Amino acid sequence: MTPKTPAAVALPLVLLLGGCAAPADEAPADGAGAAPAPSATASPGGATEGPPDRGDRGGPVDAERDGDPILVVGGVRTHAIGNDTVELATMDPGAAEPGPGGGSSGSVEWTPRLTVTFTSAEREGDDVTFRGEASYLHDEGGYAVHSQDFTVLVPNGLPPEEAEGFADSFDAFTAEDSEVVAELSAGEPTAEFAVTIAGVPPEDGGESYDDGTYGRYVQYETPQEVWGYTVRPPQDYIPGRLCYVEGPSWHDVPLFEYTDVPCG
Repeated sequence: MTPKTPAAVALPLVLLLGGCAAPADEAPADGAGAAPAPSATASPGGATEGPPDRGDRGGPVDAERDGDPILVVGGVRTHAIGNDTVELATMDPGAAEPGPGGGSSGSVEWTPRLTVTFTSAEREGDDVTFRGEASYLHDEGGYAVHSQDFTVLVPNGLPPEEAEGFADSFDAFTAEDSEVVAELSAGEPTAEFAVTIAGVPPEDGGESYDDGTYGRYVQYETPQEVWGYTVRPPQDYIPGRLCYVEGPSWHDVPLFEYTDVPCG
């Protein structure tokens, strides 16, 4: 395969994901310096894919107080805020700022609740082990990060014209083990983790891009319910997707503007 520059690859992938890209939402203060998330209508990867149901999953723990959720959630956003970090944030119901005539301005105040930062992706035989650190960012309750919250996506070579959506162009790989890999609480909000994804085919040097990536992604997938709120794409933007390159340290490739396809 002839190596492609990131810019050359981005346009076909965005077109594959659902048409021309619309302007991104205004970046929240907590995401300063990170690529802004696109709106739901401009993020086909997030708009067409809900969190998969694969049995045991992670998510909020000790999430109620006197029978009520400790957080009242009106929306969820999970996306890349750095080339190594995924952030899960929530907004309050009705948190969008009013625009002219009383309608929504499209500017939303998001509050970070969880970050997952990767430090390496090292091959062990047919498997790839991802290591990193998870942090819980609320002053009550806690959060469990589970091995089944992660998926690796490897391009399968399907021609774009034959793909019916983003997922059709990839083979998905998950962990064989089903276990909690990090337990977080308000008192102990940060923990290191390792999750091993089974059966990932080796990287092929002939498929590498000029930036050193291989068009492969690791995803942190938002649970179907958080703090009593059922996640509903496309209103909730939840790709949680990062590019990765195998090795003992994480890559330094900057994010693309639209984090559906963060690099490659």
